[in-house]
Amino acid sequence: MKNNWLKDELEQITRRSIPDNTNLWPAISARLERNSSMFGKRLRPLKAALLTLAALVVVSGTVFALGRALGYIPGFGLVENTTGVRILEEPVVSTRDGVTLTISDVIVYEDHIELAYGVNGIASDNDGSLAEDAAASPADFCGGVNPGETASNEGVARLMLPDGTVLERDASGKYPQNVYSMTPVYEAAVSTDVSSMTFLLDCIPSARRGAAPEDWSVPFALKEVPAGEVVGVPVIEVEVASDPVEVTAQLTAETEAGEQPDSTTPAEEPVNLPAPIVTMNLTKIIPMENAVAVYFSFTAENADPSLISLMPITVYAIDSQGQRIDMLGNFVWQPFEHRVGSEFGFTSLSKPADGPLTLVVENAAAIYAPLYTDPPMMPSDEMSFTFDAGENPQYNQTWELDEEFTVAGYPVRITSARAASFEDIRTPDYIDGSQGYDYGYDFAVETDPSVKMQVWLDITQENTNCWLSNMGQHMPDSSSGQYVMLCRDAYPAGAVRVTLGEINVLVENTWQVQWVP
Repeated sequence: MKNNWLKDELEQITRRSIPDNTNLWPAISARLERNSSMFGKRLRPLKAALLTLAALVVVSGTVFALGRALGYIPGFGLVENTTGVRILEEPVVSTRDGVTLTISDVIVYEDHIELAYGVNGIASDNDGSLAEDAAASPADFCGGVNPGETASNEGVARLMLPDGTVLERDASGKYPQNVYSMTPVYEAAVSTDVSSMTFLLDCIPSARRGAAPEDWSVPFALKEVPAGEVVGVPVIEVEVASDPVEVTAQLTAETEAGEQPDSTTPAEEPVNLPAPIVTMNLTKIIPMENAVAVYFSFTAENADPSLISLMPITVYAIDSQGQRIDMLGNFVWQPFEHRVGSEFGFTSLSKPADGPLTLVVENAAAIYAPLYTDPPMMPSDEMSFTFDAGENPQYNQTWELDEEFTVAGYPVRITSARAASFEDIRTPDYIDGSQGYDYGYDFAVETDPSVKMQVWLDITQENTNCWLSNMGQHMPDSSSGQYVMLCRDAYPAGAVRVTLGEINVLVENTWQVQWVP
């Protein structure tokens, strides 16, 4: 691999953080995942701390060799070659008018194709993720549309086979990396005699129309890798030592200096929360020339059945010289794609010193979704309420509410609703504007003062099209907050039905695992 792969990958991540069809990424993820998965982001530090469990587990490393060819490709992740694959013969670089498009990796499996490409050379004022006029003129950028218009397929990369067959990017949601425009996946069984393909791109995602070359056609060659041969960097699998060292601390409550404890949660008494007992397990480590990649998982004891996922928040490593090295996640934050027990991949931003390496995870988000378990733990009616908005709701009009729910033992109370607009949630992330989602409601939500929680609500009234929310960037850093859901065309009127679909609870823990080569 190239020595500068990590820098290149970070640049690619910056560019591909906007999906193809629309640039309302935070909201798109949230809405799409109502059908397949839920969406969350990194959470901010706690204002008041809950000390739970801190554990240090020592593990040893072993090479996993026979029966499974497991490798790692930066930007792709793990590659298991048990049946044989075809990969990119060599990276392909195409430069036009000062803009360089690089196809860095291609893997052709039996049933699908994964590809990664990057782009350099586009000025910031011509990049829709940076340009100041992107919000006001979204249609000026590849993939952008004006409010009220149908989402565009511009900037969606395709593949053409030698016989002229064109493969479209998979749109089923099966492959999480597909939310990024520059890591497309194509679900297709391609004949084993195909040794070349052509990459097709009508315009560079998020680039200003006319300011960057368009109509890209870039051929590339493939080579076979026999079954059993490692693709990429060899993976070291680790196993927990038979006598792990474990350090624990008692569950206690703390308040900040000058802050008065709530009468219902005395500081001298343990906090009685339904939090699961979480264990971190280091499963894989991949030493590379300029970095190290790790994979780990969470398991949970005494967890409520509605616990869907545990998502890590802050991850770093401490090397043998005591250096702290930050880690970058190699996965899309889609909790429903990362059920409890699944692996998370992270790559260090620099190379650790040789010797023992300690992986540290600080804090996690516990995702509870009783309506999205299989089967659902309760009917949606039990997680819904209605309020009468009248026949002609007006902006800033407010309705007092008193709706109470309990999810996984956590209390949730909705205290009010206010008629809101896109201006209430506008941030630089919404570079395509509202796209017609200009009418909705802002709900005030409360929980126990000792809990930091994010609540997801859906307006589920018939004959309404509600989709855009403020939850893409909002983090659970408080026991109270505002949830905004926006709809098209007009404010939902009359008896407005609202459903509580998910809660994200901040679990403040520190987990440590030391790997000894």
